[in-house]
Order: sequence, then structure tokens, then C-alpha cells
Amino acid sequence: MPEPSPAGPKPTSAPAGFEGDSGLGGGLHALTLQAFQLRSQHCHALHPVDTALQYYRAQAEFPGEEGHGGGGFEQAEAHYRAGAQGLRLSEIPQLAQQLRELTRLGPLDRAGRKALRKWAEDHAHVFDEEYFFRHWEAQGKRGGAEHQVYHDQDAGRWIKRLYHGVNSSTLGDYLVRMRLHAAIFPETAYRLEGFTINPKNKELAPVVSQPHVEVDITRPLVTKSETDDLMATMGFAPVRLIHDGALDDGYFAYLHPVTGVLTHDLHDENVVRIPETDAIAVIDPYISLARRGTWAAIKLAEVGFPTPPDDRSP
Repeated sequence: MPEPSPAGPKPTSAPAGFEGDSGLGGGLHALTLQAFQLRSQHCHALHPVDTALQYYRAQAEFPGEEGHGGGGFEQAEAHYRAGAQGLRLSEIPQLAQQLRELTRLGPLDRAGRKALRKWAEDHAHVFDEEYFFRHWEAQGKRGGAEHQVYHDQDAGRWIKRLYHGVNSSTLGDYLVRMRLHAAIFPETAYRLEGFTINPKNKELAPVVSQPHVEVDITRPLVTKSETDDLMATMGFAPVRLIHDGALDDGYFAYLHPVTGVLTHDLHDENVVRIPETDAIAVIDPYISLARRGTWAAIKLAEVGFPTPPDDRSP
């Protein structure tokens, strides 16, 4: 008997599944303007990543090289932003200046998740939670610090469910990170498959997928020097952040001085060799935009980097 499919998009669904149902239309432009206005009053709002994305797309060797699935993440971000920015001004926390202040973003994150949950339910973007857990458990409950993971061999993709946000990140941070990944590392771009919604507590979790990358295990692991060279071709320079109280390379971090994008966690499990070629692929980096109130800006300030000013509002 064939196995029932999950409610909402399957792991094999095309990225076009999110096209044409944003429900916001031109409202995204207004939300972007509102974000800059809130930030000008030192109130927290996700800093828009459009300027950074435009930079990387302009640098792409071929048009459209930024990968697939960006539309879904953009729409999800818009609905999250509508909820998070829809709080009363008195309920929106100030832009964080220290890492511990990032914990104040809980109410804002809950409001964003609530709006996103309604959109997912209204537009059939719900990924059956039981279906995901059944496949995840069948493959030995794989995963890391953020995602629960299983491999869809037929689709040639890894299906990942976010169960924990690291670095005090909100779901909004995660969504813009996926958009940045698609522009910087298009060959391993994520695709938004939908959201699991727990039937009891209504907890929302994004489900994303990523193409399988065949890893060459016959050759030595990628060295730090090789990763430095790879990132240098894209304009990134290595930075040493404070890790476990000491200045070292524990974050495996790289900063793009033009855009202010910080990408880290580029160790030898996330930067891999492709068989029978000299190519190297970046699989699962942590990417963030260094602007006032962000984890990236605070970490860079710890080692003396000035915080970049906000981009100009459109």
C-alpha cells in the first residue's frame, strides 16, 4: 500500500509551490520601510537584506545563479515581519547592544510566528509533523544543533526541520539567513518545503531541503587555508572571534567588508571536496548580516570591528 503523503508540499515539490500566494503583494515594500523607521527609533526590527542580496546577485557569473527556493523564504519572511512589526511600539524591544539582550526578542518572535502560522495554514504550506518524524526516526534520528534531518533518496535531497535556534536567533533571522545562503552559495541553496505545526501546542517549525552533495572521502579533509582561498574569491576575509572566552578560530568565521555579511561554522564538515574535481562545496554555514542589534554585529564589536550603519531605505 502506498504511504500517505504529508499535508502540504512534499519534499519533492517544486519551488514554484510558493509562487503567487504571498497575500501581501506590495505590502512587503511598506514593511521594509517600516523596519527602517523602527530601527531609526532604536526599536528592534529585522534589518532588510535586499541590498546585500543585490550585491551578490550582481556578482553572480550567470543570471539566476543565486539558486532556487528564494521566493518561498521571501514570502515567509514578509508574513513573519508583518506579525513581529505589528506589535505596539511599547511592546517592541530596543536594539540589543549585548548578547544577553537578544533574549528580549521572545515576544516579537512569537508574534512573527503567529502570523506565519496563519499564512501556512491558509495557503496549504503545512508539512505533516508525523510524516517528518516517522522518516527522521527511521533513519536513526540524525541531526545537529539546529536541525533534525533525514535523506530523501528518491528526490536526492536532505530534508531538515529546525528544532532549535542557535545564537539567540529568531525565526526571522533564520529566514533571511536562508535567502543569503541562496545568493552566496547557490549550488547548495535551501528550498522551503513548508512548516510543521504541532497539533497540541501549535508550535511552528520550518522544514527546508537541500540538494545532496556527494563528498569525496578518499582525499584529505579541506584545510583552513583552502577555505580561506575559497572565501577570498568571493570577497570574504577570515576573522577571529571570541570563542569560549578566548580569541581564536573556533567560529571558523569570514567577514565580507562591503556587505557586512558574516559567515561562520566553515569547518571541515561543512566545507567538503567534490569527487573527481578540484571543486569545494559549502554545505551548512551560519550566515548573518552585521547591523545594529544583531548577533553578528555584537560578536564583531567584541574584537574591535565597528558596526556598519543601516542600509538606506528604498
